[in-house]
Amino acid sequence: MAPAIPRLTLYRKDGACSLAPHALLTHISIPFSAIAMQSGPVGLEAADGSLSHADFRRINPTGYVPTLTVDSEVVTEMPAILAYIASLAPERNLLGKEGTMGRVKVTELLAWLSGTLHNGFAALWRPNRFTDDVNVHESIRKRGREVIDKGFAKIEQRLRGREWAVGEDVTVVTSIFEELAGVKEAVITEGLDFCFD
Repeated sequence: MAPAIPRLTLYRKDGACSLAPHALLTHISIPFSAIAMQSGPVGLEAADGSLSHADFRRINPTGYVPTLTVDSEVVTEMPAILAYIASLAPERNLLGKEGTMGRVKVTELLAWLSGTLHNGFAALWRPNRFTDDVNVHESIRKRGREVIDKGFAKIEQRLRGREWAVGEDVTVVTSIFEELAGVKEAVITEGLDFCFD
């Protein structure tokens, strides 16, 4: 008998990286509830008005998405959320096959996406996260754009001539790459608020 799937609630924002876990949960047919969040006057709040920013910060004190509740536990940070989702369908090898270089490469890419590319977006849109000195905000934004451009080039190179980011099937990295590809131009040219609030 298969273990029962816990009650999952994903807090996510349209047009943001938090759609990656949404896409992955849907792809592997794991039942979950999704709470669409939107920017409010002081931070993220439920788009349907059912959850204020203060309510959301009681769930996740950082006030960021994605946030996944697993029964009464709260999981934050994209790599942790995607790893947990992968654990719900171990036969799918969504982290890459155990004991293979594929598993290592998935981990490597998740770390790079969260630690490097994500910080490029932070620099572009939120230079005040790095310094309060408004005199250097423009140079921080410029550096963020450079990191983003190099990041998209790395992703395009990684996918050149192959169907999947790693291995021969969908991995957790696939869901992030697909979300990035879907919003690339809007992220850069229209200033779509990808991953932040």
